[in-house]
Amino acid sequence: MSIKKKILIIAPHADDEVLGVGGTTHKMLSENNEVHLIVCSKRKNDLPEYTNATEHFTSVCYMGFEDESLKVVQRHLLKNIEKVYNQIKPNIVFIPNKDDFNIDHKVVHEVSEIVVRRYQDYPPEMVLVYEVPSSTTQSFKNNFECNYYVSLTEDNVKFKINNLLLYKNELRPYPNPRCGEGILIYSKFRGMECNSEYAEGFKLLYQKI
Repeated sequence: MSIKKKILIIAPHADDEVLGVGGTTHKMLSENNEVHLIVCSKRKNDLPEYTNATEHFTSVCYMGFEDESLKVVQRHLLKNIEKVYNQIKPNIVFIPNKDDFNIDHKVVHEVSEIVVRRYQDYPPEMVLVYEVPSSTTQSFKNNFECNYYVSLTEDNVKFKINNLLLYKNELRPYPNPRCGEGILIYSKFRGMECNSEYAEGFKLLYQKI
């Protein structure tokens, strides 16, 4: 990822992007890559200031679909994501895990798999599935196995934690991972798996050779 790339993160809700890809986002931006974000749905308790947590992205598209309604509007969601995808023409795409403990995450994964198909005008070079601490780990189908790691610095992890803290209504006390201490521990845990001080782990779904 050292060569300048266009990266797209597809998030079911505002905060999934930081929980799953927050440290990697900071690293990629610091390497002068473009990092774009799609937020598919809006919760009833989302605060207007949540946009402060995403202002560092190259671009952000808030689609505004109702939380927990994505299964009903799946066709419209597909068309909307595909439209943004074709505008950006990303090299690397991050999508949520299909077995998360959240119906919206499952739907976004299904739709995203269609959007990032290999036979199209703008096929991606790489597709990575990200985990969301709590939604992924609490699933009874928790079979998320990392096969791709991004090593992080302390600054990358601090950036991730600081942005998570902006999502005030989504924070939970430790030992729930949706807190500063939880994110720090999780980053160290993934780091131990790849012989790094800190890391984020992903599932490599596809890579163009």
